[in-house]
Amino acid sequence: MLDAIESALLGLLVVLLAFIWLVPIAGKWKVYGKLGMPGWYSIVPVYADYKLCERVHRGDGTRTFLMAYLIVLICSWVFCWVDMLSWVLALVQLVMNIIVLNDLSHAFGKETGYTIGLAIAGFIFWTILGFGSSEPVDLDSDSDDEF
Repeated sequence: MLDAIESALLGLLVVLLAFIWLVPIAGKWKVYGKLGMPGWYSIVPVYADYKLCERVHRGDGTRTFLMAYLIVLICSWVFCWVDMLSWVLALVQLVMNIIVLNDLSHAFGKETGYTIGLAIAGFIFWTILGFGSSEPVDLDSDSDDEF
């Protein structure tokens, strides 16, 4: 049986973990809002990645990159039971995620160091990006109002 101190510490731990879990989700929600998209896009697993990649990735091969990104994402789930293939797909997915995070950093006028922060400590950097004063730069003026 737990005594009062253990119960209080357990309750504090639950509140702390809920805070650590919910604040980055709120930050990501705000980032999607700053990008002109509804915030709920950020909580739908594959769709969030698709819309973020579509919004921030620029260049001639945007559609090609987007399709490759989705194919790698889906294949990494489907072939997770194949050891070597799952490692290769995970590595490719990591590289593609870093490319998208780099595009996101540049969309907000941040440097490559911010990309490293998003990749390593995303729970902190998504929150800073969402609740901070930085606004997207160099994006098209169209927003995603269809939902």
